[in-house]
Amino acid sequence: MRLRELRSELSHAARLSEVGQMAGALAHEMNQPLGATANFVNAARRLLANGDQRRIDAARRNMEDAAAQVLRAGQIIRQIRDFVGQGETDKRLEDVVQMIEEACALALVGPDALGVETRYHFDAGASLVFADRVQIQQVLVNLMRNGLEAMSESQRRELVVTTVLRDQEAIEISVADSGPGLAPEVEEHLFEPFISTKRGGMGRGLSICRRIVEGHDGQLWSEPNPTGGTIFRFSLAVVPRRESDNAR
Repeated sequence: MRLRELRSELSHAARLSEVGQMAGALAHEMNQPLGATANFVNAARRLLANGDQRRIDAARRNMEDAAAQVLRAGQIIRQIRDFVGQGETDKRLEDVVQMIEEACALALVGPDALGVETRYHFDAGASLVFADRVQIQQVLVNLMRNGLEAMSESQRRELVVTTVLRDQEAIEISVADSGPGLAPEVEEHLFEPFISTKRGGMGRGLSICRRIVEGHDGQLWSEPNPTGGTIFRFSLAVVPRRESDNAR
């Protein structure tokens, strides 16, 4: 028990150290959405002062853009909070397919998902894992949303989610997109905090995803998609059959 507590404390200290090193980058990232918010609000005030209907409509759009920037700032803060927090997992026996289907329902919405062909390949043997459902779904949603954004300008837009049983010990889940793939200089540092493939992105998501997966004694990695794009794979421990039978 004490060893587990020490491991948790060391992990927490490491996260605090990383956040300290990222303070300058965080300030820069926060300045962008907050500065944009101020600009949108000031523009809206000027338009509203004129009173013309067309300007009022434009002001409404500016206010919507301002609200979006505030939400973005809030997401940055929440990601940092999650990164620093103790992040203890609440692992339970979970159905892999159900976890993926629920995550897809959250991720595959909005304009980015329009026109995307989504396919699933589920291994019948890869059915049950001990996992923190919310945390693993956070990983899945992040990987799927990243895939959608990567394909935003691709003619072929295909997202494939696959589960495979590996050596009776681990389940591997993969999310593959048909985007342009990763530049070598990005791929080398992909899971480091504040590394992003997105224009104006923070890159926090993949760093947090890797930490979540490692908290489940698994691994998260990327590789080129042979048909074009990128595949993200992560592993989770398989529930021993005697435990899964007793849980039923």
